[in-house]
Amino acid sequence: MNIWSKPQLTLVDLLQYRSLQQNNQIAYSFLVDDDTKEINQTYQELAREARKVAVQLQARNLAGKRAILLYRPGLEFINAFFGCLYAGVVGVPVYPPQFQQNLSRLQRIITDSQASIILTTKEFQDNPQFTDLPHLITDRLEDDTASDWLPPKLNSDTLAFIQYTSGSTGNPKGVMLSHGNLLHNLALIYKAFRHSSDTKVVSWLPPYHDMGLIGGILQPFYGGFPVILMSPLSVIRRPIRWLKAISRYQATTSGGPNFAYNLCLQKITPEEKQTLDLSTWEVAFIGAEPISSQTLTQFAETFAPCGFRPEAFYPCYGLAEATLFVSGGVKNQSLSPQQRVSCGQTYSEQTVRIVDSNTLAPLPDGQVGEILVSGASIAQGYWNQPEKTQETFHAKLEQKPFLRTGDLGFLQDGELFVTGRIKDLIIIRGQNYYPQDLEQTIEQSHLAIRQGCCAAFSIEIAGEEQLAIAAEIKRESSRQLNFETLFKAMRGAISQEYGLQVHTILLLKQGSIPKTTSGKIQRHACKNQLPVARWSLESSQKSDNLNQWLRSYAQDQINSRLIDERRCIPPSIVLDFGNKGLLGMQVPVQYGGLALNNTETMRILEQLGAIDTTLALFVGLNNILGIRPLLHYGSQKLKDELLPQLATGRELAAFALTETVAGSNPQAIVSQAIKSDQGGWLLHGQKIWSGSGSWAGIINVFVKERDGISGFVVQKGTPGLRQGLEALTMGMRGMVQNTVYFDNVLVQEEHRLGQPGMGMKVAQDAMMYGRLGIAAACVGGMKRCAQLMWRYSSRRTISTGLLSDNPVMIIGLNRLTAEITAVESLVRAIAQLLDHSKTVPIEAYTACKIAAPEFYWQAADDLVQCLGGRGYIETNIAPQILRDARILRIFEGPTETLKMFLGSKVINQSQDLKCFLDETLAKPDIYQKLKADQAKIQDYYISSYSPFTESVTATRWASILIGDLATWGILLAALKYYAPDAATAIAWIEQQYEQKLNQALSRTPEASINITEVINQYEINIGDIEQTLAGEDQELDALLRKSTQPVKESKTWQPSVTTETKYSLREIQNWLMNWLSQKLKISHQNLDPQQSFAEYGIDSVIAVELAQDLQEWLGYEQELEATIAWNYPTIAALSQYLAKSTDTLSQENTLLLEIQNKSEEEIQESIAQEIAELENWLETR
Repeated sequence: MNIWSKPQLTLVDLLQYRSLQQNNQIAYSFLVDDDTKEINQTYQELAREARKVAVQLQARNLAGKRAILLYRPGLEFINAFFGCLYAGVVGVPVYPPQFQQNLSRLQRIITDSQASIILTTKEFQDNPQFTDLPHLITDRLEDDTASDWLPPKLNSDTLAFIQYTSGSTGNPKGVMLSHGNLLHNLALIYKAFRHSSDTKVVSWLPPYHDMGLIGGILQPFYGGFPVILMSPLSVIRRPIRWLKAISRYQATTSGGPNFAYNLCLQKITPEEKQTLDLSTWEVAFIGAEPISSQTLTQFAETFAPCGFRPEAFYPCYGLAEATLFVSGGVKNQSLSPQQRVSCGQTYSEQTVRIVDSNTLAPLPDGQVGEILVSGASIAQGYWNQPEKTQETFHAKLEQKPFLRTGDLGFLQDGELFVTGRIKDLIIIRGQNYYPQDLEQTIEQSHLAIRQGCCAAFSIEIAGEEQLAIAAEIKRESSRQLNFETLFKAMRGAISQEYGLQVHTILLLKQGSIPKTTSGKIQRHACKNQLPVARWSLESSQKSDNLNQWLRSYAQDQINSRLIDERRCIPPSIVLDFGNKGLLGMQVPVQYGGLALNNTETMRILEQLGAIDTTLALFVGLNNILGIRPLLHYGSQKLKDELLPQLATGRELAAFALTETVAGSNPQAIVSQAIKSDQGGWLLHGQKIWSGSGSWAGIINVFVKERDGISGFVVQKGTPGLRQGLEALTMGMRGMVQNTVYFDNVLVQEEHRLGQPGMGMKVAQDAMMYGRLGIAAACVGGMKRCAQLMWRYSSRRTISTGLLSDNPVMIIGLNRLTAEITAVESLVRAIAQLLDHSKTVPIEAYTACKIAAPEFYWQAADDLVQCLGGRGYIETNIAPQILRDARILRIFEGPTETLKMFLGSKVINQSQDLKCFLDETLAKPDIYQKLKADQAKIQDYYISSYSPFTESVTATRWASILIGDLATWGILLAALKYYAPDAATAIAWIEQQYEQKLNQALSRTPEASINITEVINQYEINIGDIEQTLAGEDQELDALLRKSTQPVKESKTWQPSVTTETKYSLREIQNWLMNWLSQKLKISHQNLDPQQSFAEYGIDSVIAVELAQDLQEWLGYEQELEATIAWNYPTIAALSQYLAKSTDTLSQENTLLLEIQNKSEEEIQESIAQEIAELENWLETR
């Protein structure tokens, strides 16, 4: 069936054919629910879904444009892919981002491809990172639109899609594949694999990779035979699922890279093997990375009892630039663990040549050279890279263009042997070395080195090529590893085997070695990491030097008691800190900063926390709340102007978010930005408790705008910016906290932080990182408390002997050291993850903020108690530590509020936490236990045994308890991840977790008593006293003042709806409950109209979406405020407001129109008449 031979045929024609000839035959089956259930789709259904997507794209006139396909593996991706083909749109499949590294790759692909739209599901639409492009949400399309599809004008030369590939050595490049390329290569695979209508495929390979998309999805479609698709993640987690699927569905073709077969050898148990029947497996293809003969031999031997035959192995070679397949199959297969594995035979449909990479002269059989390929499968080139396309795709040989693969290999008896990459080839002293050989030797040199996670490459030192090795270390080995022994083993193995000297060794944490999406080691990326590693070393040296300087400086130049009493940090300290770079720790070097990484920044804050909590807060605020928003979200012009001043301490930075009505709920702010007629925006409002506000050269202020909350940078001296009164705080007294007024402060677009309406994203980024910084400072403070307690108790004699020998003191210090180890592990783990560009969820930062200040406060209180009467004496350090520690339980979110928030996230939106505990920290057992215990607590508080009779109160209390429990769970996971040998701390945290759980499931006193009535009775006993005796007069005499006119308060927006409501209170409430149920995946039974939206874990993005959907449903022409869910924070309150708004506002608007239509004289006359009538009425009384 040579479909590819018809020159004008396209994939669209083929699907039309399948949908007519095999309409009810199942095309794709996708396994879900741990691969126990399948979702099926016929060819007819596939064609219909493709037409639905195509209609939407055609309506947007996107033919020939690029569309990002952002999907998890599944049928939605396939529908979208074919939908693009049906519309003549060029699809660009992209791996869904999970970590910052993946996110940066996605952004580069979006930019490079010049994409016009993102096709995705509701899941990814809500990610604020993807808001720059229009979205088409394909899992919400109407069924009746498919008939509107118009066939596009296509031929075999039409571009079908762009396959982005990072390769093993370079950045992502977009390979342009036409319909003709695909059909030619699919026909070649069909022939080479000896497929037929009886073939059945199982594929778990990622659809964003050429092997998964073309081999796993398009090849079965081309051949008209069924395929069982699986999630790659499910197979990687449990490889038995792959072989079980082959066994259950009696598959004939399946395969993957070398590492997949290795995973099966490592993880499938003898008991699991007994359940397998692999006798139908005819083609076990293996490719995408170097093939190990040892792996093939072991796999064949291990699974022979299951019916697997070694002749089923089908090693193959290909690359995205050749669509997929180049060669495959082995003519005379008799594998031994030492031999090099052939990548199969070549086929007449395309030409393969081995040439000298410099001259392109053909080489004879057996001689290694560069692999060149020519034929109809060769792609059209690299998107938007004409020079690279010319260089790679148009090598002239035999009077026709050849693809330069960049791979090295040789031909022997018609079979292709691939030996490595040209760029990876290591040449030292004129001798060639293949990195794969060196890596295998390194992996076998020491048990601590992870298999398949090692890279060998060359670096230039003093003009000579030298050998460098990067290797991952097993997590369980890293804590007890003798590095000198490891280095000797690695160097000795290379020296004995190859006579080479290893110049540089780079040790990496588990999971951090760069790989492509198909699992290939990116040796070039490893090479690029060497400067990063050196930067980390330099960063560490900088922080070591700074900490040493701080300890010395604190001895001679810091008097914390004077700072506290005088309520001011001496200018000398500010200047010295600025000169040392402490006020610009993460600012890039070109701006005058230190460019420290996250780990070292936290080390500095820990040291400052041990010296003086006020100074730690001052430095942390300037770096995190002050500089970070500008550094990450400011315009380039603003960064160039301000960062050099801020990095060196010549200017300070402040953060203005909190208002009198907006503390722990920043969404309730009323300060606003109004468009100015002269251009820019006018800021109105006031902020309270702005740290360093009156000292700052710039203030990051967050205000309400039409699109939501926006952030702006306001510089000192801007007209309308006024500093208000200082708040006399209980602790942190050396640092000013004051009110800031904004009276028509004019700002321009260049002063904006981030995008319009996305200010809370900017603020939350700073506050989340600030919570990490607070935790680091708390670790330092706790260590200082432990030092002072031990010093005093080891010198103080009491009636029973030394105080340090008293069991109360011993238990207290054991508890404190365990808490220090736990918080320190969490802080260090998060910082290291950030340094490796990993995503850290909000739950982890929240746990930092809950645990660290509470532990520090307890440590400070224990210190005062330990010192007895001395602890109450101001000169003995402890009182100031106690006062300073207290604010941290409130600052950046009170503990109780954060516990409720964290609990709500665990209950309603726990996917990010699951990913963090399951995958990032590799502690799935902790997550599973937490979810099980969450269910117990919920069941208890909604049962008849609940101590609360009112359901809303019970739900809120359950959220607080679950949030508390989750904090301990996150601490435990971080401990086991970062400090697995800290047995005492782990045991103590586990004990605390169980105690918290037991307390949560124990009855508490009835909470339904009338608190108001009880407290009102206290007045009978103690009265109600308010002191009114005048204090000091701080005001300037009235006769000396410049003006006696009071400053007018700024007007604030009030949420308004000006069109007529068409729905009743109950209809609105039902709509809101339905929306929340669908959006948050919460059943109606668990929704309470009196419970706040925040308790369900709604964030600012979801709140905006709610406002938009609500506006559309109500039919309002005027936009609902983006913050309406925060202004009316429950279902009941919002429903009531919307139902009543029309009558109230229509009355107000009528009165306003009447007033506006009168002249000033008429208004004055009306007022005089009303006053006269009032006076007459009073006289008659």
